[in-house]
Amino acid sequence: MLGSQIIDYAGSIAGYEVGLQEIERFGYANFPSAVATGDSWNQHDGCEIVFLLQGEACWEIDGKLLLPLTGGNCAVFPADRKHRIANGIYPPCNCFWIVLNKAATMDPARPTLMGAKSLSSFERALGHYSLTQKISDVCLGSIGETLRLMKDKRLYSGASLLVSELRAHLHLIMVETWKAHAEKQRNPADTTLVSNVLSRLHEADDEFPTVSHLARELKCSRGHLHKSFTREIGMPPSDYAQRLRIKRACSRLVMREQSITNIALDSGFGSSQHFAKVFRKYIGLTPSEYRLQLREKALRQ
Repeated sequence: MLGSQIIDYAGSIAGYEVGLQEIERFGYANFPSAVATGDSWNQHDGCEIVFLLQGEACWEIDGKLLLPLTGGNCAVFPADRKHRIANGIYPPCNCFWIVLNKAATMDPARPTLMGAKSLSSFERALGHYSLTQKISDVCLGSIGETLRLMKDKRLYSGASLLVSELRAHLHLIMVETWKAHAEKQRNPADTTLVSNVLSRLHEADDEFPTVSHLARELKCSRGHLHKSFTREIGMPPSDYAQRLRIKRACSRLVMREQSITNIALDSGFGSSQHFAKVFRKYIGLTPSEYRLQLREKALRQ
């Protein structure tokens, strides 16, 4: 789960500790600067919801899909699908997360705040893909209150009022997230279109096809492809291709002894200066800083 191996920057509470059987665990992660992480692939029996409160970050799912988030948006990692932060680096960001407890949906007699039937409907509403959504103002307010309560020492001595308040805010966060996903209409044809675009981008070499080329190949308008992809994935296809380019460059920086200039050119950038600018935008570090942090991490393991 988010920040699970960087405890200086994160905190979490098990759901059963506050009487919420439908939540396996919830917590926060706050990275004031980019940090290399030891996190490997994670997957949960229940889905995970990540709320990015500030900054920008990108995860990868099953090694086949990048999931970018910007501050003020949330995303869902479906149950049983592997996920991790992309490129082994948490960029500067502030996150809150909830992992649902699938066992709570399978036992109708098990007491939950939402009820097993509602919880099951909630999970189904979160969608097949890890769709991104805007976090509502109501949801943001409850997340803020949840973080405040998590840092109140009285909570851990069993203060009943604080525990009840925490439960209420967590329930509201889930309901607001459910509402956002339920209100977002999905067109099966658009979902197929987006899947085809993703396949072509991931199969491409460092010369990624343009949106116009993809539209011609997939027999749709450029505007429709752009709109469908952005709605489904949370960013335009050109930005997604740029993230793929950076991801491949990250692998070269760690695995090869090439100069940064050569890696920039091999990755499709016109100059090392442009490469460094784009790299820092997405990763929060320069290419040389990234190479150093990841190699130091490898030596510590």
